[in-house]
Amino acid sequence: MKAILLALIFFLPMYLGAQVDPVAVNDQDSVSVSSDSIQEIIIDTAAIYKAAHSEFYNSAIMSGEKPKWYDIEQQRKGKNDAWIFFILLQLLILLTILKLAFHNDFENLFRIFANSNIASQIGRTAKDDITLSSVLMSMIFITTMSIFTRFVLLHFYPHSVLQNDISILALIFLFTFFSVAKYVSLKYIGNIFEITSTVDEYLFNLSAITRTIGISMIPLLFMLYASPEKYFISILIISIIILCIGLVMVVIRGLSTSYKLMYSSMYHFLIYICVGEILPIFLFIKLLTKTVI
Repeated sequence: MKAILLALIFFLPMYLGAQVDPVAVNDQDSVSVSSDSIQEIIIDTAAIYKAAHSEFYNSAIMSGEKPKWYDIEQQRKGKNDAWIFFILLQLLILLTILKLAFHNDFENLFRIFANSNIASQIGRTAKDDITLSSVLMSMIFITTMSIFTRFVLLHFYPHSVLQNDISILALIFLFTFFSVAKYVSLKYIGNIFEITSTVDEYLFNLSAITRTIGISMIPLLFMLYASPEKYFISILIISIIILCIGLVMVVIRGLSTSYKLMYSSMYHFLIYICVGEILPIFLFIKLLTKTVI
């Protein structure tokens, strides 16, 4: 009997410890299964959500990406200025023809510009008639100054009306109008005040200097046309130096030919300087800014 009791006491706790509640086991299994299922649902939902949104934003239609422009697809921002090169080439051909056909006039032009004594001698012997060479050289001066003015104004005023191809005609008209008006007014003044010889000498020196400047500007215009934008200021400075030299020469030759008039009537001389020299310049600038820029 005692042996049976000892056996029960020994094996009964082991039997009870080995017994497991089936309900608890089922609850634990359901909790683990449910937690696993919940975890799997969350992972799957996030993956589906991510995949759906990634597909939406990466759509070729809905992404809103701008088209890419490559070097071969860039549009031209400026107009074609090949016609300017054509005009410069025509000026160069015309200059070559003048050099071959009117060799003496071409050589005397630079001699007049360099030496005032030679200019006086040639001026006294030269005829007052308007020759073909003088007209063509004056056309070269007007055309070169018109193209130079267009280059300068387009550099500082890129959105002006000078972008139009026919704008060069307006500049040529302005330069031609003021050149002819100055020539006619000086001739009229010479006839009225009986100083024809003085006026003719002044016009002779003025025309020689302007024609020399026009010829000298041709290579600079080729440089302005073909050189990059970074060299524009350097070429502009050289051009301004040439124009200033021509202006100084006009002033010196003008004073040397009009000193008698200046001493005889200072009042009329100052009136002429203001009306005949300064006023046309400001009037030209005014018309240029109103009609071209």
